[in-house]
Amino acid sequence: MARKRTTTSLMEEAAKLTQRLVKMKAADHMGIAECVTCGKQEHWKELDGGHFVPRAHKKHKLREENIHPQCRYCNRYRNGALGEYTLYMIDMYGRDFVEWLWDTKQEVVKPNRDELIEIIAMLKNQIAEQEQRLG
Repeated sequence: MARKRTTTSLMEEAAKLTQRLVKMKAADHMGIAECVTCGKQEHWKELDGGHFVPRAHKKHKLREENIHPQCRYCNRYRNGALGEYTLYMIDMYGRDFVEWLWDTKQEVVKPNRDELIEIIAMLKNQIAEQEQRLG
C-alpha cells in the first residue's frame, strides 16, 4: 500500500511548481525572461524563482507576487539582491503591498493535505497552459 505523502512534501512540490509557473509566465514566446534584479536575460529554465520574502516564511511561500525570475548569481551569490529586489517590488506592486508582505511574513499558515493537493493540481494545469504557449 502506498504511503500518504506528508504535508511537508506536498508543500515543497507546490513551491517548486509555483516557481516554475512564475518563470514561465514571465518568459516571452521564445522562452526568454529577465532577472528582476540585474536585468540579465536568459531562458526561463536557467533562471531561479527568487523569493522576495524568503521561503522559510511559509505565509508567502506559494504567493506568485512574492516570486520572480532571478539569475542564479543574484539569487544565490548575492543573497537575492534584496536592495534591487525591493525597488522592483515597490515599482511593481506599491509600497503598501511590500510592507504588508514583510509585516505578515511571521504569520503561521498550515494548509492541509487536501488544500495542497488541490493547489498542486491547479498549478499543473496552469503549467500545461504555459507549456502550450511556449511550445
